[in-house]
Amino acid sequence: MIKKLIKLLILTVISFSSLAYNTSSEVELLNKEFNQNEEYPIIIFDKNKIQNLLTESKSENLKLIEQYILKTFGIELEKHDSETILDYHTVFNSSASALPFKESRTNKYRFCAVFPSGSNLEHEGEVKRILGITDEVNPYPKNTVKKVMKLLSLKELKLISLYHELSHCLDKTYIPNMTMPESHNIHMAESFAESLSLLFVTKRFNFRNIALRRSILRGLYTKYMGKHIINDEDTIVMHPSAKSMGVIYYLSPTLLSLDSILSSYSFRIKDHTTDQLSAMALSNTENYSFDSRTFAAIVSYLKFGEKNSTSNYLDLAQSSPDLFYNTYLRLRREILFINDLEFLLDKLSN
Repeated sequence: MIKKLIKLLILTVISFSSLAYNTSSEVELLNKEFNQNEEYPIIIFDKNKIQNLLTESKSENLKLIEQYILKTFGIELEKHDSETILDYHTVFNSSASALPFKESRTNKYRFCAVFPSGSNLEHEGEVKRILGITDEVNPYPKNTVKKVMKLLSLKELKLISLYHELSHCLDKTYIPNMTMPESHNIHMAESFAESLSLLFVTKRFNFRNIALRRSILRGLYTKYMGKHIINDEDTIVMHPSAKSMGVIYYLSPTLLSLDSILSSYSFRIKDHTTDQLSAMALSNTENYSFDSRTFAAIVSYLKFGEKNSTSNYLDLAQSSPDLFYNTYLRLRREILFINDLEFLLDKLSN
């Protein structure tokens, strides 16, 4: 009888831990911290609050959003602002995003908005959302989702996602200077946001070994979903850069490079300002994210496979070593990591 009770208690704890983790309290704290950001206000939406206001009437919804933003954050919206905000609570509700709202004349930020995912998913659903799995598309090996659930908790997934989007609004280098959404430019912005988000969550929540575990998740997306998107002719994308999503979001190198910093005693005990963490994230991105040639090499690997891509870049390295030898070495290193993903996943999810 005692054994049955213990088993029931364990199952109850496991079931409870897989329920949707609510970020509302964290969103509230972040708003208090960043609404008065020095250069421009940052608004972090609690999508449940907006959705509770919405009606069947679009015109009424736009008015309600304008009133809510003015009352809550003291910001007057223009019509196209409220339409955009409404879209991120309806059409794009399940996505996690960040978006600067700019002055039309000067192109300066009026404010920046963080839209956490509005999907109140349990653990399995959140893993599928991040991996891009749908009922129609799942290129991953069997049991990948269950293993990732053991690798990263729902709390970790939700908070990293929230701080990743916040980090886009704190980006003073990549997004502000992005004149067009070219794949490599987006990769740099994503590398910065991922770096800063892990610095934040390690400091604030004391997550352990998070860089390696998160790098496995990002690598799996590249290896399977990224390969599927770039090779599947039936996959329709809104922008050409989306075909390279697997490389844009291949953030494992910038994550792995953070591991020694995040695990160091000095980093954990020292107080850091947001500006200091941002500077660390910027340095990490500049030093460890892909340059444009390596980005193209990883695209080639996903498109044509390991043998063809390494052979092609070996030829380039031999003919122009000053331009391509480092790219060839980097390609081989990343392929080694990608080939090790199942081994790492099995070891760290047990």
